[in-house]
Amino acid sequence: MITASETRMRAWRKLGEGNWLVAVGAFGLYWLMGTVFSQLLTRIGFATGGIEAVPLGEVVKMLGSVPADMIPADLLKQTMPVAKPGFLAVQAVATAFMNGVITAGWAVFTISVMRNGANALQVFSGFSRFLEMGWLMLVKTARIVLWTLLLIVPGVIAFYSYRLAFFLKADHPEWSATKVLMESRRMMNGRKWSLACLDASFIGWLLLVAVTFGIATLFVSPYMGVTYAAFYEDVLDGEGA
Repeated sequence: MITASETRMRAWRKLGEGNWLVAVGAFGLYWLMGTVFSQLLTRIGFATGGIEAVPLGEVVKMLGSVPADMIPADLLKQTMPVAKPGFLAVQAVATAFMNGVITAGWAVFTISVMRNGANALQVFSGFSRFLEMGWLMLVKTARIVLWTLLLIVPGVIAFYSYRLAFFLKADHPEWSATKVLMESRRMMNGRKWSLACLDASFIGWLLLVAVTFGIATLFVSPYMGVTYAAFYEDVLDGEGA
């Protein structure tokens, strides 16, 4: 069985073959798309009244978690954005949908690094199948949420069962969301623990991101992304693909 360290080493070697700069650039575009969309949603929320600037004092009263007299009066007068329930639901669906489009492009890029054909502009490839990629993320998220509502453990199992979804969609764009998720679940049978160990192996790198106030994410996120693509390639090799 291939270990987490071996999978990470494969990814590290691929990035070291002249792919680090393009990977950092691709991640920058990936991050920028998510940030721009988030800001756009916030502006739409304010413009439509879905988000309101509410004084902090009122928020404290609503939550009731901290006595208002323990917070400085000047601070209580400051405002913070609060989304109404209806807009919050729309925001959650729209964010999940767009995350699908962006994640699809990131999956295409990271697989391409492993296969020696990476181009930073591949992160935009999800837009060519905008509705399909957004729908895949919505269906995937809905299934994980529904299993989580039953119990935490089934939710975690579902989360790991569907981790290969966007890699499979990248290789099989003609597949429906249902087929992609079913195939991901099949391929992850007996491999969930391996992927969980791979996740855990990045704890040190995530601590590095924290102590550098997020700066290290420019290098850590591409490394992690390509490592998960390497894991997918390992699974394909195990399937005899």
